[in-house]
Amino acid sequence: MKSHHVGLLLLLVNAPTASRQNRSPADQYQKFRLQHINPGMRTSECDSEILSRNIETNTNLCKWSNTFITAPLDQIKAICRGHRNGSITSNNPFTFVMCQLSNVDPNNQPRQPNCQYQGWSPRFAKKMVIVCEEEFPIHFETFIP
Repeated sequence: MKSHHVGLLLLLVNAPTASRQNRSPADQYQKFRLQHINPGMRTSECDSEILSRNIETNTNLCKWSNTFITAPLDQIKAICRGHRNGSITSNNPFTFVMCQLSNVDPNNQPRQPNCQYQGWSPRFAKKMVIVCEEEFPIHFETFIP
């Protein structure tokens, strides 16, 4: 029985990576742009941006959180310049808006269009870690304090 749990855990941990591997770098880049790039976004715009961009989980549930980088796309693409594949940390700090699901019921996670988010933005810009493929950003990993 324990081996079944370990196998399921490995499947769940590797699911996001596996789903990225099944799409072309161009498709992954477009999804990254849609989900994470929004120059000038304000914290009050989380609900409208997530709904208009149709950002949700693979099972149509509301995402627990989503990060919008508020810099122009060319600045973010520059991080991957000369870096073919893998994770990379930006040299420069970036500002962002973090949107977190606020209407959370552990027994009944909401579905679009019933997602309500609370937006916040840190006081200072932070460096970030993204994944690049063929010199294009394809996945946001985290910000570094």
